[in-house]
Amino acid sequence: MPNLPQELITDILTRLPVKSLLRFRCVSKPWCSVIDSRSFIKMHLLQSKKTGSNLFLMLGFLGIYSVELDSLDAANRLRPPYSASDVSNSCNGLILVLAKIPFIWNPFTRKYRELPATPVEQPVDFEVGSAYVTYGFAYDAVNDDYRVVRVEEFRGFDSEWIRSEAKLYSSKSDKWRKIKNFPYQLPYKRAWGAHLNGVLHTGVRTGDLGYFDSSIWAFDVRTEQHYTLPKPDFTGTDLEFTVEVLGGCLCLVRPRKRYRTDVWIMKEYGVKESWTKLLTIAPPLVERYITIGPLAYSRNGEEVLLNHDDKQLIWYDLRRKTVRNVSVDGLPFVFYAEVCVASLIQPDVSGEGDETEELRQQEKSRVKKRSGFSPHWVDFLSEGFKLVL
Repeated sequence: MPNLPQELITDILTRLPVKSLLRFRCVSKPWCSVIDSRSFIKMHLLQSKKTGSNLFLMLGFLGIYSVELDSLDAANRLRPPYSASDVSNSCNGLILVLAKIPFIWNPFTRKYRELPATPVEQPVDFEVGSAYVTYGFAYDAVNDDYRVVRVEEFRGFDSEWIRSEAKLYSSKSDKWRKIKNFPYQLPYKRAWGAHLNGVLHTGVRTGDLGYFDSSIWAFDVRTEQHYTLPKPDFTGTDLEFTVEVLGGCLCLVRPRKRYRTDVWIMKEYGVKESWTKLLTIAPPLVERYITIGPLAYSRNGEEVLLNHDDKQLIWYDLRRKTVRNVSVDGLPFVFYAEVCVASLIQPDVSGEGDETEELRQQEKSRVKKRSGFSPHWVDFLSEGFKLVL
C-alpha cells in the first residue's frame, strides 16, 4: 500500500460501500482525513450514482427500514435518533424524517440535523376549519444546499381548500423564511413531491365539480418558481395520476378502470413527445390492487421493481410482460418505499471544511438537553466506533 499512488488509493476507496468506509477510517490518520474530506464525500457519491451502486430501499410507515436493492434479501429496522416512522423523499443519501421535530438524517452514518421550530401562522382574514402541514425535500446543486419546503394548507369548515402558505428551509443558513404561496392544492399526505434535479413534482387536480383536469406541477427550490409540465396524450376519461421518479426520469402512474395501471416515462425532461408508455399492469397478472408504484430498474434494465399495494414487492419483466414476487425477510406488513443511495453526506455541517470537535460537542449538548440521555449515535464515527473495532 505505501507504494501505491494516493490518487489510486482514493479511486479504490470511492468504489467501496459506506459501511466499509466507516470502518476504514480507523486504518490510519491519512485515510481518516481522506474519507472525511468534502471532496472525497462528493467523489464517492458521484461514483455511486454513475455505477448505480450502493442503492437501498427506505421503507416507512410501521417504523423505518432499509433493504439493499441488489440483494433484496432482508429488511433491517433502523433506529433514528428520535421515535419516528414517516419519511419524505431522499436526496443524496439524506432523508427527511417527519418526527414531532422534523430532522434531516443520514441513516448510513447516523448523522442528523434538527430543523429549527417554526410556528403555523393562522390566517386572520377568514375562519379556518382545519390546517394541514406537508413537507417536500430537495437539493439545490447550484448552491450546494439541502432545502425543505413546508406548506401549510388551510380549509374552511366545509373542508374546501382555501389557500396555502409556504416556507423554505436552507441547510446553509439553518433558517426558515416565507416564500410565495403555492397556487394549487397538494396531495393530502405528510410528504409530497417527486424530487428530480432540484425540482419537486406532483400531480394536481384542478377545476370544479362541473369539470376538472389534472396537471403536473413543479417547484424549483433554487429559483422558487412554479411551472407545469406537459402530460402524455391520454385516451379515456381517467384523468387522475401520480408522479414518481424512475431511473433518473420523471414517471407518471395512471390508474384506470378494472384495476389497470399505465406507467409512463418522460425520457427527455420537459419534452412532451418524449413520453413513452413503459408498461401496463392488470389482473390476472397481479391480484386486484389499489396502488402500483414503480421503484427501480434491475441491473440489466430488463425488469422494473414495483410496490404492490404498499404490501408487497414484485419484479415486472418488460420483455416477457410477466411478474414474479420478491421475498424479503423482515418486510413490514404495510410500508411505503423510496429508493436511496448510501452516502457519506453530512447533514449536520454546512459550508466549507469538515466537522470539528466543537460542533460535535454542541450537538451532543443540545440533544442531551432535549432528550435527557446521552446520544450514543453522535459518537458513532468517533471514540465509540474505534472501541467497537
